[in-house]
Amino acid sequence: MPASSATGSATGTGLAGIRVLMVDDDEADVLLVSELFADVGEITELLHVGNLADAATALGGVDCVLLDMNLPDASGLDGLARLRELEDHPAIVVLTGDVDETRGRAAVAAGAEDYLIKGRVDGPLLTRAVQYAVERRHAERLAHQLHEARIHAQENRRLGRGLLPTALLRDPALTVTTRYQPGLRQLLLGGDFYDLIETDDGTVHAIIGDVSGHGPDEAAVGVSLRIAWRTLILAGVPAGHVLPALDRVFVTERHDPTLFTTVAMVSVGPDRRHADLYLAGHPPPLLIDGVTPRPLPDEALGVPLGVRLGTTWPAVEVALPSEWALMLYTDGLIEARDPAGEVLWIDGLVDILGPQLSGAGPAWRADPDVALDTLLGTIDARKPVRGDDLAVALLICTATGTRAGPAGAPDTRSAHPAPAPGDPEPGSAQPEGRQLRRRYEPTPESCGRVRRDLQAFLTRWRVDDDAAESAVLVANELASNAVDHARTPYSLTATLTPHSLRLEVTDESQDEPQLRAFDPAADRGRGLQMVSSLSTGWSFHRHAAGKTVVADLPVTTAVLDD
Repeated sequence: MPASSATGSATGTGLAGIRVLMVDDDEADVLLVSELFADVGEITELLHVGNLADAATALGGVDCVLLDMNLPDASGLDGLARLRELEDHPAIVVLTGDVDETRGRAAVAAGAEDYLIKGRVDGPLLTRAVQYAVERRHAERLAHQLHEARIHAQENRRLGRGLLPTALLRDPALTVTTRYQPGLRQLLLGGDFYDLIETDDGTVHAIIGDVSGHGPDEAAVGVSLRIAWRTLILAGVPAGHVLPALDRVFVTERHDPTLFTTVAMVSVGPDRRHADLYLAGHPPPLLIDGVTPRPLPDEALGVPLGVRLGTTWPAVEVALPSEWALMLYTDGLIEARDPAGEVLWIDGLVDILGPQLSGAGPAWRADPDVALDTLLGTIDARKPVRGDDLAVALLICTATGTRAGPAGAPDTRSAHPAPAPGDPEPGSAQPEGRQLRRRYEPTPESCGRVRRDLQAFLTRWRVDDDAAESAVLVANELASNAVDHARTPYSLTATLTPHSLRLEVTDESQDEPQLRAFDPAADRGRGLQMVSSLSTGWSFHRHAAGKTVVADLPVTTAVLDD
């Protein structure tokens, strides 16, 4: 039957407003409960239905259900279980006529907030039981929402790590500084991504992209595109063929046919004096010559990925000065607006960056973190309205470094006398101790020392626990490979930045590390599989004294961020 109302006469007090639905086919019990509520006067709205089927349709706005355990269409714990299956069900207090409290305790164990024995309850006890049940249910909802928020945050962190990797560069003349900032909708992860890779021939490839829309689906597509791009570059696909292949990947991976992705890709030649620029609907990067920024030419601007399958994107060759910097960015940077609605756009970005660099002089290259933070702070002050995420990658080339040669060429960067086992290597001093360097003998026990040394180093710099655990596992696997396969003394170098950790293990063997196909039945051979899965990327290079295996991991450290 439809819900009927039995409203008490007392006026509600501070806790008035709780709405109770009594599910009981005994009219006498309903009248008794109504009078008990009226005696106290704190709960004044009581609805009543006589069976579970009607209860399911009468829960709108109900805070608590008083549920009899013997109904025409449900008996025992069946009614409780059916009510709890309803989405966002209210608090449930079970009423039982049994003097034995066993059934009541069983109901609480099955999910009821409380139980009451008919005939042993008065007005204050009934009112207090309902109020406490409502509060417990409210706390349960909050705990559930908090748990879901934590899971969502963890998923966002995993996707974020995939979108924002550590660059794979060997050339000491090159430095990369990156920034990412969420837009106004900070709970929604965007699809901005970037990556930089130096291939064996010395060419440096950089990409930055922006998947339209926000949310985990768009972020997942961005991760797929970045990984696909890295795979194509490492596989040696010519730069001019990469975007068409990436376009096909995007079309197959997107969940919505209306999605598109803008991309800017730059391939800098081994001589560092020229670059090829590819634009797929994306604003052009800025070339900084000394302290003068200017946008690269956009006359070959093509359509975004996903607009027309089969599109090709021609390259524009750009001459580079002896010392230069390239700033790649997503449109969240240049679409910032002031309160009047005026958009910054590319000209505004140049107008802000130019005077800033001129004021700092050539020395701005010595601290690119300050340069980027100053730029973003100035933009936020002048154009505070920003609804989209922004990503920035600043690639700086100096003329003083010696570019690393192709794979297999001698590498003299590690040429220094070997220290005593376990002692810091010469030249290990870094600004504020951000680098750990240790040397070990090829014994099984040395792997334990590697784990302890690295853990102590990461703990000192307050690296978050998840990232530290992954780093220790990766270092252990690289050290184990050196012990098992190279069987020579080896060294560990850990270099920490605010957002990444680079692990380098150097031994005296030039044998190439072998990434084997995954075999769950194999007892060995899984080490590099683990390194590959836990890191944003790994590589190796040979030098005159042996080889160095490098793995990069994303980290968060409070000390370096301060």
